[in-house]
Amino acid sequence: MSDRPRKAILDTNLLLLWLVGQTDQSLLKSFKRVDTFSSSDVRRLKAIILPFRQLVTTPHILSETSNFIEQAPPWRRAALLAQFTVFVLNVAEVYQPAKSLIARGEFNALGITDTALAVLSADSVVVTVDHRLAGKIEALGGNALNFNRWRNMI
Repeated sequence: MSDRPRKAILDTNLLLLWLVGQTDQSLLKSFKRVDTFSSSDVRRLKAIILPFRQLVTTPHILSETSNFIEQAPPWRRAALLAQFTVFVLNVAEVYQPAKSLIARGEFNALGITDTALAVLSADSVVVTVDHRLAGKIEALGGNALNFNRWRNMI
């Protein structure tokens, strides 16, 4: 059996990209939170997460994503929230108490959401566009995939 993690976690920006990709890719041109991405990026993201057996997330990522959806064009918010609901119902949500996260050494450098990702990266691959986060996770011995590297390779 491979040592490669069987679970993946999408950082907030990529979860939002995933939801837009499933809802209405024309939003890639009109929604500021995803306007740096393309339809090709949606396909790349799908190719990245397809091999994983399970997607996991945290309450922090879900909260941030929900807040970002509120910034979407009003005529597509309901559809994005519906897709968000489907995602939440089908993903494993991993809760870590904030008290335990802020007690970790990396909290001061990463903040609460990214500290939770760093903790989970021991047995999951964190897929992110944040090169600093990916580097920190790798330095801590965790599993990270910098999506921007994939964008440039494929």
